[in-house]
Amino acid sequence: MAKEEKGFEAKINSMYSGKVCACQTGVLEKIQSSLKQIQCKKCGKTFKTNKNTEFCFDCRNK
Repeated sequence: MAKEEKGFEAKINSMYSGKVCACQTGVLEKIQSSLKQIQCKKCGKTFKTNKNTEFCFDCRNK
């Protein structure tokens, strides 16, 4: 067996959890989120958003 094949096989075996087929391991990889965690400058509430804002939804609407 070639060196590349052994590396690929080891990668697949390490990703295989026994609950899904090894061919579906790409589905299990964590998707990078575009949300960032912000703390409101007015009330201190922590929230996640993809907008550039310093205030939570409640404080923006007051």
